[in-house]
Amino acid sequence: MRDAAVCKEIDNWSDMNRMQMDCEEPQLETPRDLAAKIHQLQEDRAGHIQAIAEIDKVLGQIRHALTDVEPFTDADERPRRRYRKFDLTGEESVIEFVRIRGNPSTAQVNANWKAQGRLGVVNPILARLIKSGVLRREDDPTVRGSRYRLNV
Repeated sequence: MRDAAVCKEIDNWSDMNRMQMDCEEPQLETPRDLAAKIHQLQEDRAGHIQAIAEIDKVLGQIRHALTDVEPFTDADERPRRRYRKFDLTGEESVIEFVRIRGNPSTAQVNANWKAQGRLGVVNPILARLIKSGVLRREDDPTVRGSRYRLNV
């Protein structure tokens, strides 16, 4: 129990509310009240013991899960790129397809590209061949995209 001067000083501190509880006058309790209080505290304690057991169980499961997981390395984070060897280069394949088909659409050239097992789309190669003058692009309103011819 604190003396009255200390309690008055604590009253002036706004963040010390929990310390004020120490300054209140104790209430006299009957044996029946004390027995009820003890019983309530024992029930609370049993609940806390059960909660701690559940927490320990969950932490054990987490620990077990973490030991089963292998750590990642830099090599695991990014899949390695697989290079395939084709009979024709990408540009040669497009030129050959345009030569055989006459004037295929962009979709047809891309479909042929995929059918060969090549990754991505052929559009950058088409643009490069047009810029270098090997292919000529023709607008065709009947298809989405354009049609291509060899620039002879």
